[in-house]
Amino acid sequence: MGRRATLAVTRATDEKDAKTSIDDETVSETVRRRREAAKQGKDNSPTLNPLDLGRRARQLTDGFFKGITGLTQLARSPSIDEAKYDAVYSADLLAGDDLTEYETPNARFTTVLVVGAAGRVGRVLVRKLLLRGYTVKALVRKESDREILPDKVQAYVGDVSDAKTLELAMSGVNKVVYCARAKTFMASELANVDSEGVRVAAKALQDYNNSLASRRAGRSQKSKQMLYSFAKFRDVFEDWTVDETRLVNPEDGRWQAAAEVAQRVFFDKEEKDASDSTDGRSPYPTFSGYVFAKTGVAQISCACDALGSGDAAGAVVLRDHEGVLLRLRGDGKRYSVVLSEGGVEGRTFIAPFATTGKWQIVRIPFAQFRPEVFNRAYNSGGDAEVDAVAPVDLNAIDRIGLRFEARNQSRSGSSGSNGAGAPEWMSELDAPSNNSFELELEYVKALPKGEETDFVLVSCGGAGLPDGEDRDKLVRAKRDGERTLRNSGLGYTIVRPGQLLEEPGGNKALVFDQGNRISNYISCADVADVCVKALHETEARNKSFDVCFEAEVGGAYEKVAMVAGKSNNYLAPALAVLEKNT
Repeated sequence: MGRRATLAVTRATDEKDAKTSIDDETVSETVRRRREAAKQGKDNSPTLNPLDLGRRARQLTDGFFKGITGLTQLARSPSIDEAKYDAVYSADLLAGDDLTEYETPNARFTTVLVVGAAGRVGRVLVRKLLLRGYTVKALVRKESDREILPDKVQAYVGDVSDAKTLELAMSGVNKVVYCARAKTFMASELANVDSEGVRVAAKALQDYNNSLASRRAGRSQKSKQMLYSFAKFRDVFEDWTVDETRLVNPEDGRWQAAAEVAQRVFFDKEEKDASDSTDGRSPYPTFSGYVFAKTGVAQISCACDALGSGDAAGAVVLRDHEGVLLRLRGDGKRYSVVLSEGGVEGRTFIAPFATTGKWQIVRIPFAQFRPEVFNRAYNSGGDAEVDAVAPVDLNAIDRIGLRFEARNQSRSGSSGSNGAGAPEWMSELDAPSNNSFELELEYVKALPKGEETDFVLVSCGGAGLPDGEDRDKLVRAKRDGERTLRNSGLGYTIVRPGQLLEEPGGNKALVFDQGNRISNYISCADVADVCVKALHETEARNKSFDVCFEAEVGGAYEKVAMVAGKSNNYLAPALAVLEKNT
């Protein structure tokens, strides 16, 4: 179950700021000052001081938002003067070269592509990025959408699923924020924007990173590394061997002979129908067989020395990676990835996963591996001493493998039908489907390790939508896009905001949660601020979370935690208690 954190987004506490009225920072006031400066010939003067504007960047944002609260909101949609909206962001605060006190470190060396820059969150996000010194690129749907973007933004027009447009826009980009959304609930548009668009954007960023690495005659550190290709590596049946077929509980030794006769474990190429393959055989090897009892275990593994391809063959260092990625086709049952230490007393660590019966990609971070004793204790009802077991040491891992355990499968058979004197495990013979298995394997890759996120995805959990077919289609498409991003190997942050409002940000407490339990509103400005802070926040890498306003207490929002300091980095403490890779 996800954990929960609440905090308040507070304003800067500078004494001068406290004496300054927010109402003074209106659009007309900013434009008036700019015109006066132009009359005095100070438009490009190096003495222009944007520092004072920088100190009140949050107040400035709130000021002009009060005049445009109807922007794109369906419930309130009065027309606004777009020229005034953009005039604020054409001020010297954005155009000048002076570094302000509130500029994000390394922002001037970072180029961000905003996909969906003309949307409710996107148009606010673009301006927040510019305020903090980022170089911003934008992908918009229509040519007319260019007009609502500041002149400093390099805009591209095209569909989110157009690979050529994304390839062109991705040149020079370091990070991506994807906040595009479908305009209708049509299944085709939802799939195009929320799933296929994410896939195309993630691939374009990976391809660009790989192109940079190839120019340096190396491999991108942000790309996955092939550990083993079961179709292309020639010695697959020599490298991967059946190394464990634990039969029964040793205490039931009288049934050992029967188990040895009945249990079979294979690792070879499977015969297929003639219609499936020209030669009648699958191009991928299959791990299959039958275990005799509920304590039965079947396992194949490969020495780490055999992992890797090309220049990295035999030289893979697991500690330089974050986890493993497998493409496989199972039978709807549960399996485990196994990491084994060398030596007689070496420990074994496992990470279970479920199969769907179709081809799928399974992503398992190394942080999810638990000692084998933990799994045994779990199956027997738990053991408090398990928590004290030391975590996996990747430097000591000698082999990597795949395991099937009958005890981990769901059971529908009844016990007690095998006659008097039969051990408990014999009851499993009533449900033979729990004991057979078949897993087809294509490849195993290593996930890259990193400190910061590469791709921020603004998704949703369906908050505010009535239950029904439309909500189900939307959430399904969003989850497909999230799954695509997690499996891409890029460092990701997935933000699921509550129902969106167009109103000033930074005034109400925020709740960060995991578990799809939020139901409150949140402003587009606060969502954009979370996305900006996630770009360089190490706590945000590979995390998915929900965010919304805190529930009102006595007519006001309860401020649970005050975050001091001019950087106002509330995101780090909020995400520190949330789980990764969920």
